[in-house]
Parts: sequence; structure tokens; C-alpha cells
Amino acid sequence: MTSGLLAAMLIIGLVVSALAGPRVLRSAAPLLMRVPRLAAGLLAGGVAAWVLTLLAVGPVLAWVLSGPVVLPARAAQVCEQCLAAANPFGDQTFNTPFPVAILLALPAAAVLLHLTSVSIETIRRRRSTLRTAMRYRQTARPRRMHGYDVLLADDSHPFALSLPRRHGGIVISTGAVQLFSVDELVAVLAHEHAHLQQRHHLITAIVSGLTTRLRWIPMLAAAEDALGHYLEIAADDHARRVSGTPALAGALLVLGQAARLSQQPTAEGALYALGPNRIAHLVQPDRGTAGAVAATASTCCMAALTALAAFVHIPYMLAALSGCI
Repeated sequence: MTSGLLAAMLIIGLVVSALAGPRVLRSAAPLLMRVPRLAAGLLAGGVAAWVLTLLAVGPVLAWVLSGPVVLPARAAQVCEQCLAAANPFGDQTFNTPFPVAILLALPAAAVLLHLTSVSIETIRRRRSTLRTAMRYRQTARPRRMHGYDVLLADDSHPFALSLPRRHGGIVISTGAVQLFSVDELVAVLAHEHAHLQQRHHLITAIVSGLTTRLRWIPMLAAAEDALGHYLEIAADDHARRVSGTPALAGALLVLGQAARLSQQPTAEGALYALGPNRIAHLVQPDRGTAGAVAATASTCCMAALTALAAFVHIPYMLAALSGCI
């Protein structure tokens, strides 16, 4: 392998996965819905792998291309020494009118810009979640229901949601408690407890942070959208084991019907146990090997991109740790 071939493989892999990702994820859904927690992990890992691969493009092109020197003589010498120490190929470079320093500066600037965007988005989400929590805490009463600590909101509209544990945890309305049977209520509480127990709010926040400013890339947007769906199915699986499928399906149907009749805005930072759209999967889950080819292909693609990106990042890290000697 040469540095030019490695660069070509990285770029082609990024473009193909970015464009084909949404279709592959849709094709893999029948299988991924049967293993939602694994699916959520694969989606989060895939997003991280794609971003890391994108950041490897500039450094690998710095092994392939050469150009005019724009840095001071001493800095240019150090830069060349580090490039030589990091490059495992040592093959011939192609002269261009563009300074090689830009290829290294752009990823560094992109990381700083992205970290700034993530910090801003994290602060915004935290403030929004705090506002949501305060709104419910002002009217809700702490209660112990069927073994779960909840905030009981005095609201005739039936709803159930979970906030991050430190911001309130499970919130359920009096309207929901009145409509549900005992088994349905237990199913909903178990569903929301699963969101807290399995750290779904944290997973959502991490993936949302990684895709900040990058949702224009089809694969990343599709992965973030699909993540919420699989987290809900993971919570459904836990609730189904606790209370049974009929109780959970009935509760989801009640909440879905209530959501269609209500005009209440969605509370940001909360995960909702609502909607009849998942009932079909509950009562008649997909069987067989449908989606296996697409799931395997997407996993192999992300693993290959990760390996190729590591082949770039690790030599640079080792060169930096050794002082570019």
C-alpha cells in the first residue's frame, strides 16, 4: 500500500458511506430492531468512526502532496521532520501550489470549531432540559409507584416521559394514571426506567454533539434519527419483559391516540413513551435473516474506515510522543 492509495480509499469510503448510508440503514432495520441496544451502539460507533475518518483525510494527504513553504524556516523544518517521522510509507510526493501546512491546520481548526459548537450545543441542551425540569417540578409531586420514583404532574392530558435522572427522572401525568390499567401503568414506568438505567439521554447527547454542524451529511443525519427509534425499542424490550406485550402495546396505543389529539409542544431533553408506530414490532417482530446483509455490510464498512483512519492517526500520535525523531 502507498500513501496515495490510502488517501484514495479514505475519500472513496467517506463519500460512498455518506451517500449510501441512509439506504443501507433502512435495509438493515429488520435485523437491527431485534437487537436495539446493539443497534444503538453500532450507530453511535459508526458516527464516531465517520468523523474520525474525515479528520484523517488532511493528514494522509500531507504524506502525498508537497507545496510552497509558508512557515518560518525553523517551524517548517520541524513540520517536515514530523511528517517524515509519521509517514510509514516514505514514497514520492506530488508538488502542488498549496502549502502542506494547510492540510494539517484545517483538521486542527475543524476540531476546535467542532468542540466549540459541541460546547455551545451542550450548554443550550442543558439549559433547555433545566427549563423543562423546572416546569414539571413546580406542579408535580414526588411519588412512589409500583417500585419506581416518579414525579406525578397534575395534568389531564395523558403523557409519560423521562428526563435525565439528575433533572427529575420519570414524569407521568394524572391523566395517564387514570387511563391506564395497572399492567399498562407498570409497562410505561418500566419503559421510562429503562431510559434512565441504560443511559439513553447520555447516548443521545453524545451522538447529537458529534453530528452538530454535520447533519447535512446524509449518513450522519440518518444515523442520529434512527438512534432515537432504536433506543425506544430497547426501552420497549425491557418493559415487555417486566409487564408483557399486551400491557405495553395497550399503553402505547393510549399515548399515541392522546398525542394526536393534543397540541402540547414536545419538551426538549425528554424521552417519551408514546406512539402506536412500534406496536407492529411488539406484536409481530421480524423474523429470519431480513436486513442481515445490509447490517453486516454497514458494520464491515465502518470497521474498515476505522482501521484506515487509525493507520493515519496512530503514526502521527507516535511521532508526536517521540518528539518527531
